[in-house]
Amino acid sequence: METIKNYLESMFRNLPNTSEVLKAKAELLQMMEDKYTELRREGKSENEAVATVISEFGNLDELADSLGIKHVIHNDQEPHQRRNLSLDEVKEYLSDLITAIIIRSAGIALFITCCVPVVFFGSVVGKEVIGICLMFIFIALGVAAMVIPRMRMEQWRFIRTEPCSISPATTDFVSEEKRKFRNAYTIMNTLGIIFCICSVVPAIILDDLSHRINESWSGIFFFLFIAAGVVCFTYSNRRYTAYQRLLNLNSETTIGGTYTGSRDKEPFYRNKTMRAIMSVYWPTVTCIYLCYSFLSFQWWISWIIWPIAGVIHKLIINLSSEE
Repeated sequence: METIKNYLESMFRNLPNTSEVLKAKAELLQMMEDKYTELRREGKSENEAVATVISEFGNLDELADSLGIKHVIHNDQEPHQRRNLSLDEVKEYLSDLITAIIIRSAGIALFITCCVPVVFFGSVVGKEVIGICLMFIFIALGVAAMVIPRMRMEQWRFIRTEPCSISPATTDFVSEEKRKFRNAYTIMNTLGIIFCICSVVPAIILDDLSHRINESWSGIFFFLFIAAGVVCFTYSNRRYTAYQRLLNLNSETTIGGTYTGSRDKEPFYRNKTMRAIMSVYWPTVTCIYLCYSFLSFQWWISWIIWPIAGVIHKLIINLSSEE
């Protein structure tokens, strides 16, 4: 019987989410269930009963008139046609995306900690060049960590640019994966907050021990803590959003099987120039923050760059969504 229900969902997936279509769907399901029960009572096997029901009720065009949705079928001029992602495709997409998220998170950590070698070797007479060289190596690796995932995920761009849908079985799989990750999501976000708040603690502690410990260690620990916090935020939020994006594929204007109703999708910029600019937005903000902080040594005020950048980013998203 589950096979029949899944087949029914696929028949109605792309039809408008209206009361008359939902009524027709319920009526057809009842007809299928009655026929299936009748065949089973006659001694038919489950496979025979399912095959008979699908062959008799599986053509929506033939049943549209009796169900009262003929005008819906004929007026539907392909605007709701959506590419259905199979369960295997979704599993492969999640595998590639999680790998890409890990690489990008490592890249962000490299951008944030690129100044650590400079701080460390800067306190050693004659070793400043090593610190500068390592800083540029960190930056180069960070850029590579941003580019490689984008190339890896290029094959999945259609998920964000084309109408897609997933079956009820696939929706159940994604929902279960999201549920399993929820505890890790909460823990990692909590750790991210703890790391960011505690980033100044080493400086406070080491300040009292400055006569015994090199002062540069306070700055080193500060950047390491911030990097750890940002990595926790980035990985947990991007992975959680990936599950939600898949659950949001089924349009709210179509039946789609199990539409979730939440619309917290990541923005997609249709303008190629805007897409290119936003792909390096946060790395650029990071570079501006580090350059200003090191040139001015006003760490106590330079953090304001981050909330300002966040407001600008949100403004750009809102303006883009209105286009």
